[in-house]
Formats: sequence, C-alpha cells, structure tokens
Amino acid sequence: MSGKNMISAIILAAGMSTRMGRPKQLLKVGSSTLIRIVTENVLLSNVDELLVVTGYQQKKVSAAINDLPVNVVFNQGYKDGQGTSLALGVKSISECASAFMVFMVDQPMISASLINMLIGEFQKRDCVALRPVYNSIPGHPVIFSSSLKEELINLRGDEGARQVLKKLADRVEYIEAPDEAVIFDIDTPKDFKDFCEQAELKI
Repeated sequence: MSGKNMISAIILAAGMSTRMGRPKQLLKVGSSTLIRIVTENVLLSNVDELLVVTGYQQKKVSAAINDLPVNVVFNQGYKDGQGTSLALGVKSISECASAFMVFMVDQPMISASLINMLIGEFQKRDCVALRPVYNSIPGHPVIFSSSLKEELINLRGDEGARQVLKKLADRVEYIEAPDEAVIFDIDTPKDFKDFCEQAELKI
C-alpha cells in the first residue's frame, strides 16, 4: 500500500514489566524472544511502516530485532508511563500515513491475517478508530485515523490511548475478532507459562 492508504504500526515495548518481574520484551520463547515474535507477526501483514518504541533495557531489546526492517525509537521518559511511549511513537511515524495501528509487546498471538482483516475493515468503513472485540471485551491492536495524531501526541502518564478512546465515545467502531488473540496478553509468569504450553514451546 502507498500514498493515501499508507498504514503505519507502532509496537509499544518500553515498559518495565513490574508484574512479570523481568522484561517481557526479552522473554525467551523457543529460540526467539517476545519482542521478535510480535515484530515478525506485524511485518508479515500489510502494514507499510513499523516503529518500535523502546525504553527499559533498550539496548537488549533493540539488539533482538536489529536485523529486521523496523524503525526503533528510544523513549527516555519511559518511566513516566505508556502514554509517553505512544505519544513518541505517533510523533515518529511517517507524515504520509493515513492511519496507524498500536500494538502491545505482550500480545504474541496476534497474526498477520488478523491485522490484515482490521486494516481492510478500517478502510472499508472509513472511520476514525476501529477496535477488535472478543466475547464483548475490547482488545488490541487499535487502528486510528491520522486525523487523531495531535491528540495522541499530547498524551502524558500511563493512560495510553484509553483516554482518547473514551473521549471519542461512539465514534470508535468495533469488529468481532475470530479468536482470543486480541485480548490475550502476558502480564504474569503464569500467563507466560500458559502461552508457552499453548504454543507447545519450552520456556
């Protein structure tokens, strides 16, 4: 895709993973890492540009994906919360992007086909924001029109995009996802163990 249909993607990978007790980005999954799995999944999709926002353990996180075609930006203020990472990511994407998707580093089950479905639906509906849901639970990734860039660039603290989505209210549209990937995330050691068992991989 190009021109007016350019889609950018942002992976938020700056957090300190306090509930996990070690950096989620660098969790070993087989011979890979969580950050690499999520990055490769996004790269297999129809997105035109991928930006990864690093923070905590940024050198190791960058090293895990430095051979992949991504732009890496370091959020010096990562300790101030996810909002600062999202604001930096949105500020750093191409000015040509007509929309951008926001991914979390702890959601490794989101596939390229799911991402492509969201992109296609977003372009068909011509809406300002589209969010997947599963069993009535809102999930990720959310895709935003570039008309919302300014609002997201002004984010502060740990709220992420939630406050913008709340403000948009019924202007946010939803699509039912085919599986739980959009709401499954890895916050605790148990979540990670469950994921590895599900993927039939050894920790």
